[in-house]
Amino acid sequence: MANNAPAGKAVNFEPYFGGFILETLTVGMYGEARNAIREYIQNGFDSIQRAREIGILAGDQGHIQVIMAPEKKSLTIRDDGAGLSVKSATATLTRIGASTKTHARNAGFRGIGRLAGIVFCDTLTFVTKAKGEREQTVVVFDARGMRSAMSPSKGSAASAEELMATYVSSSRQPISKTSQHFFEVRMEGLRDAPPECTSSKAMRDFLSQVAPVPYPQTFPYRDELENAAEESEIELEEIEISVASADRNDAVYKLYGDEFEFRSGTVKLTDCAIVHSPTGRWWGWIGKKSESGAYTDPRVAGLRVRVRNIQIDGADIFRSVFHERAKSYARFQDYFLGEIFVKPTALIPNARRDGFEEDPSWRSVRKELGVVASALGKEAYELSNAGKLSLEAQREALKKARAELRKLKKSNFSDIDKTVALSRSIATNQGRIAKAMEAADMTTSAALTAIGSEYADMKIEALRHVGDAAETLDREKIETEARDELIQEIMEILEEQLSPKCMSEVRSLLSDYL
Repeated sequence: MANNAPAGKAVNFEPYFGGFILETLTVGMYGEARNAIREYIQNGFDSIQRAREIGILAGDQGHIQVIMAPEKKSLTIRDDGAGLSVKSATATLTRIGASTKTHARNAGFRGIGRLAGIVFCDTLTFVTKAKGEREQTVVVFDARGMRSAMSPSKGSAASAEELMATYVSSSRQPISKTSQHFFEVRMEGLRDAPPECTSSKAMRDFLSQVAPVPYPQTFPYRDELENAAEESEIELEEIEISVASADRNDAVYKLYGDEFEFRSGTVKLTDCAIVHSPTGRWWGWIGKKSESGAYTDPRVAGLRVRVRNIQIDGADIFRSVFHERAKSYARFQDYFLGEIFVKPTALIPNARRDGFEEDPSWRSVRKELGVVASALGKEAYELSNAGKLSLEAQREALKKARAELRKLKKSNFSDIDKTVALSRSIATNQGRIAKAMEAADMTTSAALTAIGSEYADMKIEALRHVGDAAETLDREKIETEARDELIQEIMEILEEQLSPKCMSEVRSLLSDYL
């Protein structure tokens, strides 16, 4: 039906952006304050890449230095990239939510990352200079004043433009070294800063995960990764980063080597599997080991997703991929380690860089990664049924323990040392059962639980006859630990198989006994 209503008269208006918009883009955007560091590192990375493109730096040159003040009240991040010219620097650094960068060519492209440091410092200063110029540009944000003025208690009394005009200043300063080119971020008066800003080790650990730094010499599969990157045409981009504190200046490397912390001690990689996207949108590597179980070092455990070699989120993206294949698969994220490198033009990181924009491309890539997750889940199950952790091996160990218990019974447990040795042997086997159950299927878990239950009864019987020697073993503690281990194993199995509502009812019924 045609609309016969008369055309309305246009109403003019002026868009107004209140101070809350800045609060949302700073305090609201960066839930983890340490992510501000990542934002400045990726901006430095972009600047170095730009310097390489225009010939200021060679392809393997470029350095970012993180400088931690001795009093731990300030932090400086400086790169030797292209910098900004005096003509454009002030406008670029005071422009919010607008950028000439694109997601296909740059790590940062939304024009809001420069605000990140406002979250936890009193003064945020940018100093930059382009090669050949005689002046440097200095832009200062009164971060403390901005936080106060844009807080909910102020009711957004001032517009975003008024806040910027009031709390941001810019100036140019003469500089003698015209050959210099750099960009520097200074965060002074740190307040409630994350540990990464006050501990050089915490800073190195963080950067080793999120930043595009090189692999160490101890990582044995570097050649395989370079070949895979070349084959996939998704470059393995790297820059040098160092962390300088009062008495040292350390280069940062990824923490992958040939040996890693493991539940039973350490474990070596036996191989490095290369996986490719069937549509050419990503490639990755997955470290292989001969023993089932989880890596215990959170700095390397899990499959990490990266764009331009900068980590997106932590280890949760691929954990969700595992979970989508099967609820019980989520734990397998900790059973593997490796990286997935995404082609920059294939996916768009979201504003918080804790995931990707939920568009058809990401949904398609997630399905491809799901195929990898399914294969890894089956591999974890198969590995758990091998070697000393297999159900067959546990049954054989149980037979030996039964035989030893029968011998001790015939002698009325007269040999205290053998009785204690049996108890310790049982404790070791209980630990192996708990480890084997981490990746066991439902049928195997039930059989292992039965063996663990019998072990618990055997240990209690043995300890009852130890007599005075049991006091040195803290019998009650050992019995309690055995009971608690068994209950924990049962609860983990139930949690995987029951709905949240049913599990809640189970916990309620058992509350008086746990």
